[in-house]
Amino acid sequence: MNIQSTPKRTPKRTPKRTTARTIARTTKPAAPASAQTDLAQCDAAPMRFLDTYLAALLARASSLISDEFHATLARKKIPVLQWRVLACLSDGSLPMGDLGRVILAKQPTVSKLIDRMEAAGLVVRQEDPASRRRTLVALTPHGSALAAELVVLALEHEASVLLPFEPETAKIFVDVLRKLIEQHSK
Repeated sequence: MNIQSTPKRTPKRTPKRTTARTIARTTKPAAPASAQTDLAQCDAAPMRFLDTYLAALLARASSLISDEFHATLARKKIPVLQWRVLACLSDGSLPMGDLGRVILAKQPTVSKLIDRMEAAGLVVRQEDPASRRRTLVALTPHGSALAAELVVLALEHEASVLLPFEPETAKIFVDVLRKLIEQHSK
């Protein structure tokens, strides 16, 4: 008995659309000579999504850079949130609500932090002359001196972070970050 089998139909493969995103994920940027040996081991593996995703890159860069400066703060026994308050208030007083948004902390945390900083003589609460419902927070002379010392250290750290870049590139980078913050703060 002769049984003929029908040939299996192979579906045609539609070529994948090439986009900037797929190119970015499959290609690796040029690396400095010192890093090329490390990249040689990784060339076989395609880039992961998080290696090209802006939010993840910003978060990783922020974490790495912040951790470096936080080590300086730890040596001086200055809590990170306290540093953020000192840095924010180094340019003048702020309402409590605004302070929480700038230092990236919730209001109950900010209130407790300001209580501790007030007890340590670093800040004072003031009535806002424009609105009785708002409380301003300002640095004391002791707080101003500490803030000034820490701002110098922060600027030195920032300079070391940006050192590998041309000054114009660093300025553009900072400007782009400011624009991103402005666009997404609304």
